[in-house]
Amino acid sequence: MTFLQLCQRLRAEAGISGSGPSTVIDQTGELGRIVSWVLSAYEEIQNLHSTWRFLQTDFSFSTVNGTQNYTKTTLSLTNLGSWKTDDVRIYSAVTDESYLTYFPWDKFKELYLYGSQRTQTERPTIFSIKYDDSISLWAIPDAVYTVNGEYFKTAQTMTLDVSEPLIPTAYQMAIVWKGLMLYGAYNSVPDAYAHGNNEYKNVLRKLEFSQLDRMTYGNPLA
Repeated sequence: MTFLQLCQRLRAEAGISGSGPSTVIDQTGELGRIVSWVLSAYEEIQNLHSTWRFLQTDFSFSTVNGTQNYTKTTLSLTNLGSWKTDDVRIYSAVTDESYLTYFPWDKFKELYLYGSQRTQTERPTIFSIKYDDSISLWAIPDAVYTVNGEYFKTAQTMTLDVSEPLIPTAYQMAIVWKGLMLYGAYNSVPDAYAHGNNEYKNVLRKLEFSQLDRMTYGNPLA
């Protein structure tokens, strides 16, 4: 559904008389609150988990000879929420692609930003994420390499009538039901809140099953 369709569906589920909204732009009063509730619901759902699959996307950048650290600004990752550290790769040609090993920042500093290790240059084999979310490589690149992997985006917003949420279509009613809860709370309509809450929890459970990695268990210790 589009942003506009989500707002129209929320108005219908809330039983608000009339029609519309006809647009999400510059709405005021009750229709303005409907637009706001849809946006708030969408943001809240996105922020429930930082590792939603629908927030996952690719990145790729070229290293600079002699440059070890790459900020999210340098890489033009304006929507970076968090890095995926389990599948970052490097190559000078696709035939020599290999994985970079991740080390937490404190361990990375201890092992690779100490003594002569600080200035070692060659093809990187290790990486870490600094406190400012920049990515650091070791060794310092001695040539141009391509680094690629994945990251999770920050919560996205919708601004136009035709904007669509990142949430898969089958679960987008979660936005409407959460919006109905906000409507019910604002207007002191307990039946609307309870109905929205029940439907929301049902759709959210399915969304989490679809869009979150399953927990796995290792072999028994004995």
